[in-house]
Order: sequence, then structure tokens, then C-alpha cells
Amino acid sequence: MLDSVDSDSDRDGTEFHGTLVVPLVSGGEVIIRSEAEVRGLLVLLRSKTHPEGFRYELLVTGLTDRGKSYDLTASLNPSFVDPAVQPEADSKSATE
Repeated sequence: MLDSVDSDSDRDGTEFHGTLVVPLVSGGEVIIRSEAEVRGLLVLLRSKTHPEGFRYELLVTGLTDRGKSYDLTASLNPSFVDPAVQPEADSKSATE
């Protein structure tokens, strides 16, 4: 991260910038090289499982590599839904 982010002092929606330290690889192929520019936001999400009723997440909103920009939404958390309240996958829809 090139910008510091502190949930105690920064507001919801604060932007941050950084660079990838390892390449993004899919199927053994480099999709985005290391040192690509990363853009993101500090966001406040409601949370039924957090004692204060909310949690902060760092969301990646874009990457720029070799002059080409990619808009996206990504998080270190596997889901925006609270882990304890995620709906069960029904076996019929999982196999379709």
C-alpha cells in the first residue's frame, strides 16, 4: 500500500493506492504483473457477527498494468456476507 489507511481516523469511502507485490496468475499464466497499480476504497459494511454491528473492509476497485486499466471489485474476505450468516448452498443448484 502506498497510502496509509486507518479505520479509526479515515472515513468510509477513503481511497487508497498501492502496487502488487506478486503477479496475479491464472492457469499458470501471468494475468497482471507485479508492480501493477492498485486502486481501492476503505468501506464500512454492516455485520451481524461483529460486536459493534459493522466491519471495515479494503476493497480493490481497479488495477492498471502496462497502461491498461481494469475495473473490478475484490476483497480479501471471500464474501461481503457475514461468514456466520451465509445461506447454505442447495445441492440441486450446486450441481446445475
